[in-house]
Amino acid sequence: MIGFPRPYLTALHEAASQVLERRGANTAPATLARDLLAGFFDVSVRAGQDGVLVELAQAFAPLDITDRWGLADEPRLKSGLTAMLSDRATFNPGGPLGAMPAQLASCLLATLTLELRDPPDRSLTLSDEARRELTAALATVVDVELVATLLRPAIIAAARARCEQRHLKAFDKMAAQLDERGTRLPAQPKVALDVVQAVQQALFEARTTIIARVAHAALDHAKPVLERFGTEPAARLERPITHQLTPRDIAVRRATEVATPAAEAIVRSLFTSLSELLELAWIAPPATVRAYGVSQTFTVGELIAHPKFGHGTVKVAAATNIEVEFADGAHTLVHGRAPVAR
Repeated sequence: MIGFPRPYLTALHEAASQVLERRGANTAPATLARDLLAGFFDVSVRAGQDGVLVELAQAFAPLDITDRWGLADEPRLKSGLTAMLSDRATFNPGGPLGAMPAQLASCLLATLTLELRDPPDRSLTLSDEARRELTAALATVVDVELVATLLRPAIIAAARARCEQRHLKAFDKMAAQLDERGTRLPAQPKVALDVVQAVQQALFEARTTIIARVAHAALDHAKPVLERFGTEPAARLERPITHQLTPRDIAVRRATEVATPAAEAIVRSLFTSLSELLELAWIAPPATVRAYGVSQTFTVGELIAHPKFGHGTVKVAAATNIEVEFADGAHTLVHGRAPVAR
């Protein structure tokens, strides 16, 4: 059996859900099988589990794992998964919709002879200060490079350079309609379909190239921050996870897949990827405790210090009172009262 990390089972369920949403449960099993195999390839690459793909290539030789369709169109895997999806005992398209993604994932794992395994705990705990510095380092680059006023013209210039001469007139017409970030066309232009596809492909490639360049630069800027908090976090950035793909490779790939390349979204994607792929655990910032007073206004989740009841957490907040959970139980307190004029 080939091991597959249990934490990524959720990603397989999500991929199966997307197949169901796109195709429908009653789609021909062969079609579902092909999409599921392609989805598994995507999940593996996005998780840095190319080592699993290598093991599959050895187990099902000859198997092309250079792209998603090499896996999806492998006759033995496709026919085996199709057979499982045709069996109501393993997949019931008429059953509860919520149960179907798990059924599809189970069929996929069985066909690929994969066994869920719990990876060893390799987490590194870093301070909240490190978290703030890492986020700031990423944002320092991304906020400058991906400001909308620079991103749109950069995408258009790079995409135009990729277009064939015969498509430039249509390209200029379409580019003029792009949104402020150069990502979407508000309406379908009156241009031949093959030309539209060629222009859209050029725009996609240009956008991907630019986001990847910015993501690499942001990671370069963040690496010294990681080094200040230990050699191991920085070393993991460039170290292959299971075969060849490194956390840097995966973080950049995920950044290019962000639907709207706003600076905040790219920074969040890079930070999330680093936390997951470098296996970083962050020490929570110290909680802020506010002194209770009737003239203060509190919100749900806040910690308060009461002179009689001690420290408590606000569970319910209404206009004039709050319910606070203390060590001795819940108490209702007044808040938001205007101070008495003297």
